[in-house]
Amino acid sequence: MTRLGSVRDAIYALRKARLGLERRRLDYGRETRERADRLAEILPASAAELREYEREYESLEWFHDTYADRVAEIHEAGVATDTTHWRDGVTVYVVCRALGIETAVETGVLFGSFDAHILAAMVENGGGTLHSVDLPGGPPGPFEYGHLIPDRCREHWHLHRGDAREVVPDLLERVGPVDLFLHDSDHRLPHMRFEYETALEHLEDGGVLASHDVRLSALFDRFSDANGLRSRVVCDTGIARL
Repeated sequence: MTRLGSVRDAIYALRKARLGLERRRLDYGRETRERADRLAEILPASAAELREYEREYESLEWFHDTYADRVAEIHEAGVATDTTHWRDGVTVYVVCRALGIETAVETGVLFGSFDAHILAAMVENGGGTLHSVDLPGGPPGPFEYGHLIPDRCREHWHLHRGDAREVVPDLLERVGPVDLFLHDSDHRLPHMRFEYETALEHLEDGGVLASHDVRLSALFDRFSDANGLRSRVVCDTGIARL
């Protein structure tokens, strides 16, 4: 590893530690309650309509039964459960339902929490395709990438294994323009910037650039502002619309 790489890793570790402390004072309950109001400022849907999608999500028994069982399997295996919190999954679900997302690309699969929520929305939308990218290998324990994705959703899902820097540009050229691009892979600034810049070139008009763990740095807000994107942050997820 180069000296520059070591410095970047150290900075990233400090940001993660700082975010851990910040989460203790953030009122995620309030942010969750305000989700619909915040998203209504950038989406072509009213807060009332977005709350309907939140209620719809709560009623998806076919989704929650499978999702809960598979989360329990991860816990019982005693492996790390470093996966997206459901509240961030709901945010992306609501966005996908409100915009009728048909083509999406996501980076950083692990157990597939975000993937499962995007795909659930696609099922409710009546169709769509999610392309997900992660490194060769898989998550901890005896699991495959996307373990949390219900079987009912899997026909809409395509997994691409490889380094995002190599896979994403070609993938976007092939499947774009896309309605949604979600970054949830390497959160160090050079890689985040690479994914944001690459995705922006392939977003459909009115499409969404979404990113997880945006509170690790100011990059998401600065990138959105610099490129004229309307953006809002709900809990740990940033949503920016072209």
